[in-house]
Amino acid sequence: MGTIAQLFESGEHSSKKGMFNNLVMLARVDGKVDETELNLLTRMAKRLSLTPEQVREIIENPDDYPLVPAVNLNDRIDRFVTLMEMMNIDGTIDPKEEHLIFTYGIALGFTEEEAHYYVSKIKEGFDNNTAREQIVKSLMAEH
Repeated sequence: MGTIAQLFESGEHSSKKGMFNNLVMLARVDGKVDETELNLLTRMAKRLSLTPEQVREIIENPDDYPLVPAVNLNDRIDRFVTLMEMMNIDGTIDPKEEHLIFTYGIALGFTEEEAHYYVSKIKEGFDNNTAREQIVKSLMAEH
């Protein structure tokens, strides 16, 4: 149901919480959140301007924070790269994680073919130690 404060927060802040919740779900897909994933979650929470209390609330009550869709292509690509970053953080892509990332790609409005293409390009960027911002710019330049 959520808190009274959640009812009055901005759409942008709600979207950030939804994005963070997706990262938490992705980190949990293999049944545990390891230290490396937790470190990335902490960095992402700071990037999204979430307080430690908000992070704890999201982790403890994930059903209260549904995905709020990105409205433009740049945001959709940025979110997809962020999700891929989380998937790739431990150097191992679990089959459940890979299935989940394609599901998120579709939820973000990409076709199945686009999702597969983006996964391939993003993996390539990470393998080449390309900064996430540069990966986003590169994918946007293709449009």
